[in-house]
Amino acid sequence: MLLSMRHAPGVAGLDGKWELPGGKIEFGETPDEALVREIREEIGMEIRPMRLLPYLHTNVWEYDHLVQQVTLAAYECELVPGNEPPISSDVRWFDIDSIDFSTTLPGTQEFVGLAVRTDWFDKLYIRLEFFDPREKVRRQFVVAAQPTLFSQYGLVRYWGRVGHYTRLAHEEFGSLRQMDERILDIVRTRLAGGYQITLVEGAVRRYRVLERIIDLARANHAISESAYIN
Repeated sequence: MLLSMRHAPGVAGLDGKWELPGGKIEFGETPDEALVREIREEIGMEIRPMRLLPYLHTNVWEYDHLVQQVTLAAYECELVPGNEPPISSDVRWFDIDSIDFSTTLPGTQEFVGLAVRTDWFDKLYIRLEFFDPREKVRRQFVVAAQPTLFSQYGLVRYWGRVGHYTRLAHEEFGSLRQMDERILDIVRTRLAGGYQITLVEGAVRRYRVLERIIDLARANHAISESAYIN
């Protein structure tokens, strides 16, 4: 994945962050025409837009003299044969599993998630267990990422006695951010009910919510150190 660094001195949350290269649409341009022009002007390379990703992201930036709302669209593109981007400290290729999304601009993670499908990118599995003293049985609750036919961002939940799942539910979301908040809400509710996390699998760089979940569980002494697998 080709990323470029944004330079905006004095703008918190913007300066020094990595982003997908691109730029603003000028009057009379189509979005893909603007993208080809901006990449040529900013990076000096020729690209061919292939697919508009099915997601729009909105950011609001506060400058000294104005407040600006920006709506972002992203394309999956290919290089025109015979030219390569000039690699520098501000423009570089990243392996998908090496991107630290805490260093990227808002929206980057959602767009990358739609453009790329890998096992690392999709894997998320959280298992919680609870001993029910009334029925003297051990109960289990699992939440896992499971993209569906209609949504990249899908969750499946199943629960019941250990070894005997009796309930199953699916949910779909419009963005990774919405799904992250739902996962956090689910786990927080279960921890408050006495559950403990016995297994977590996933990449923190992909699912930033995992870091919050692990910290929350540790604060409540509800997770073992060996439960997390990256």
